[in-house]
Amino acid sequence: MNDFAQAIPAPSVSASLQKMGPMLVASGKLATKDLAEILAAQKTYGLRFGDAALKLGLVSAEDVQAILAEQFAYTTPPGKHSLLDKRLVALFQPDGAQAEALRSLRSELLLRYFNNQQQTTLALVGCDEAETIALTSANLAISFAQMGINTLLVDCNLRQPQLQALFHLDPMAPGLSDSLAGRSALVPSAIEGIRALQVIGAGTPVPNPQELLASKPHFQTQLSSLSQGFDVVILNTSPLTNNRDAQLVAAQAGAALLLAQANQTKTRTLSDISIRLQELGVRLLGVSLTS
Repeated sequence: MNDFAQAIPAPSVSASLQKMGPMLVASGKLATKDLAEILAAQKTYGLRFGDAALKLGLVSAEDVQAILAEQFAYTTPPGKHSLLDKRLVALFQPDGAQAEALRSLRSELLLRYFNNQQQTTLALVGCDEAETIALTSANLAISFAQMGINTLLVDCNLRQPQLQALFHLDPMAPGLSDSLAGRSALVPSAIEGIRALQVIGAGTPVPNPQELLASKPHFQTQLSSLSQGFDVVILNTSPLTNNRDAQLVAAQAGAALLLAQANQTKTRTLSDISIRLQELGVRLLGVSLTS
């Protein structure tokens, strides 16, 4: 077993070993007295426990699916009233083509980069729309969290913050800018329904984002501290079209994944960005195409 496999928390042993009946009782979906009736039906009809409970009309299909999701550490899609952005396809459309592409990218990163306990932080860098970069960062972070990997997503786009709206975070909550300015400590926000994911927003709008991101000792200290509490740290950045903020973030993260939009991003632009990042000592893991 490699170091990364040892570092990743396995799905909850207590949940995975616990049987469905007691879990349904604990969640208030069944009464203890119902268990004997279900076990009898299970034996009579040769059914699994959940199917027997459904046959007797004691639980709903949603109740059974929720317990199965807990037992197998699977993140179920949010309900229709969720305040999370529906473009988080890894969460809302886990069986779709985009979610599958994200899982493939996740696998490549696990094999090629996150296979060392010293490598936990990755910046996602692009030259196209801030929204596209943020959606890719958010969906990739969700994909890691769905494996039970303790994941942190940080919005380093201090010019056009994106994650606050995607995850419906408190707009007044302090974030990265407040921490870099010494106004408050970094406090990640838990995301309902995604147990292994936490998010840090960009924070208070500031007039000097580049100066804050360039505060090398302070920013690196923050990243180092955060990486000790998480297995994967994904940094969302601003586009490289009008400023060099993303370069600063990538340089302090030490590694970056370059994002490009299919049939839109110019090859020459990608080449120029790659050269600049490598000159700064950034380990460039490759290019990922986004739609």
